[in-house]
Amino acid sequence: MSNPADLGVSSLVLQTAEGGDINPVYLGIFVVYLLLVLAIGAWAYLETDDVNDFWVYGKRLGPWLATWSYVANFVSAVSVIGFIGAVYGDGYSIMTGIIFGLMLGVSGLYFVVHKVRELNHVTFPDIIAELTGTEVARPIAGFVLLANAWVYLIMQLVGAGLLVTVITGVPYEYMIWVIGGVFILYTVLGGLVSVAWTDLVQGTLMVATVAVALVYITLDLGGIVTINQQFAALDSGYVAPLGDGTYTGLAVLASIVAFFGTIFTSQATIIRINATDSIRTAKIHLAAAGVILAVFYTMLIMLGAGTTVALTDAGLTVDNVDMAFPVLITEYVPTTIGTVIIVAILSGILSTTDTRLHACGVTTARDIYDYFTGGEASDEKLMRVSRLSTIGFGIAATAIAVNPPGTIIGLYEWRAVLLTSALLIPVYVALYSRDTPGKAVLLSIILGTAFGPGWEAFGAPFGAPPTFMGVGMALIGLTIGHLVLKGQKETPAETAVGND
Repeated sequence: MSNPADLGVSSLVLQTAEGGDINPVYLGIFVVYLLLVLAIGAWAYLETDDVNDFWVYGKRLGPWLATWSYVANFVSAVSVIGFIGAVYGDGYSIMTGIIFGLMLGVSGLYFVVHKVRELNHVTFPDIIAELTGTEVARPIAGFVLLANAWVYLIMQLVGAGLLVTVITGVPYEYMIWVIGGVFILYTVLGGLVSVAWTDLVQGTLMVATVAVALVYITLDLGGIVTINQQFAALDSGYVAPLGDGTYTGLAVLASIVAFFGTIFTSQATIIRINATDSIRTAKIHLAAAGVILAVFYTMLIMLGAGTTVALTDAGLTVDNVDMAFPVLITEYVPTTIGTVIIVAILSGILSTTDTRLHACGVTTARDIYDYFTGGEASDEKLMRVSRLSTIGFGIAATAIAVNPPGTIIGLYEWRAVLLTSALLIPVYVALYSRDTPGKAVLLSIILGTAFGPGWEAFGAPFGAPPTFMGVGMALIGLTIGHLVLKGQKETPAETAVGND
């Protein structure tokens, strides 16, 4: 299997930076879309009275809004462009290596969501602080989560910028700033109120329009069976669970662990759980979202196969797999169908962009600023810090997205290693084993953070997957810390934060 990171999204950006002939139809659709989400942001600003509204919707998210907000948050540029591109490059093996892990994560979270919601906090570091009995856990975990959210934000902007540049003809460097600016603005205005309601609109459009696109491709190419037969004829490895043989069972297992871990440790997910109006709603929204996402990803992978067959039949090829779906839109399907597909892609990408922007603001204000001010900051001050940090991280991510450091899938894999290595083992052991020493949990977080991404940065020596190294070192740190520190009492200054 080819490594998506080796394909170099930076070269793709250079190739598309000049744009092309302006397509007034697609450009018009995009402008209307941006105006719609801005209008929702303006309305949400009027509905946001305090920092509790901005952070967690006043903890009144109902089942319907929570479900579609989670679905839209879950589906991103990775899903709509990256996954289809991965199918174009490597076939159905992505189902084994990534999507299976993601769906396991949603299923697994369902069985622990009641424990998370019972703690009645705002953020993931709040929970870690209570589980460890150490306030310093808040900024430590907060910095890990900020790095994850920021990288995720960059890849969303890259995906949106590449897509819109190709379909509208507007140069990439201009489009990336337009997209970043609009989503910074409406997220700053209404916080989770803006995010949740735009997610409802975008999630519904996304699932419906992907279904329409799949129906069109299926009918155009002669049916699902025909597509699968032609897909297999292109390369028998495309339909093999492990691809062409270079995707080993060990690599699959490491990938499943990594992506399983990202669900359990996502700040955006924890914020949404804590924003629901009850434990019952928290469980319902995960169960319903899991069903919707399972159907959606099945459709998306089938659409990836159809994209590969359609481009091949038309004699169209792409040098970068991330361009497969945009090229299908501009060069293969009629404008009417292309319009439908664009709505789906933009909905998937931009719903996740606002979520990560919101998470950056909440994490900075709640988990870092509030800690270093000794918990004395007023609600008004926390609201201001949330908004200013949202603007700052948004501008910085947009600037990086102008010349990004890797492909969408490559960036996605890096943050999966980071989150899983740092937080999966220590946090969920502490959640179920409340006598685990807090300092042992912190040691585990620090070792996982250092060894997972660090091992990947060194090129995974000896063929050991970075996820295994990170999780393994986190487990070793937790075990040693438990043995050495068990029975020690925390000092009064290290007591956990109380419930909000």
